[in-house]
Amino acid sequence: MKYIVTALLLLVGCPVSAQDLRLPFNGRWFVLQGGDTPNVNQHMTVEAQAFGVDFAKVGGASQRQLALGTPTKVEDFFSWGEPVLAPADGTVVSVVNDRPDNPLGTKDAEHPAGNCLVIRVAEERFVYLAHMQRGSVSVKAGDTVKRSQRLGLCGNSGNSDFPHIHLHVQDTPDLNAGRGQNPIFGAINVELTGKQFTGVTWPLIRGLFVSNP
Repeated sequence: MKYIVTALLLLVGCPVSAQDLRLPFNGRWFVLQGGDTPNVNQHMTVEAQAFGVDFAKVGGASQRQLALGTPTKVEDFFSWGEPVLAPADGTVVSVVNDRPDNPLGTKDAEHPAGNCLVIRVAEERFVYLAHMQRGSVSVKAGDTVKRSQRLGLCGNSGNSDFPHIHLHVQDTPDLNAGRGQNPIFGAINVELTGKQFTGVTWPLIRGLFVSNP
């Protein structure tokens, strides 16, 4: 019960214009970064990426591993090559699709989002999806996309340590030129400290295991 109360309290103050989003993947994933304070979410230190979320797919016998064994290459991670799906209906504003994927141990800080796309989902509400595989983005600027539509593949491009999906919402279409908006994900499955919650609306914070119903 205390987890439900906490979730409701965290939702207080969310903007009325908030868009209910679908998690941008299938299967079970871990929230690497998320929440509204810097101690659980490094994105809170960048105004335009405030409330941003990083997701990594989990697997293995425990369904809690990020990779098989000790990873030595990006292909060892469960996230690598997983479809990235549209979190809402909208219009593609911009696409980057030609950045290389980083080998483990390297990053591309000059192009932090790597291969990415921006979707306008409402007035002054733009969803960013970043770190996708080079050449995998299958849409272009001006395309209309539908919720759950496949957009590309999870990669390791940009300022990324290992394959994962980065999502944040801004009030402008220009990277790091606006104010971050709190993304609201509706009807998701959540595991928190071993407890399961099904079909809930929940603020995403570091440490959750999440999936679509």
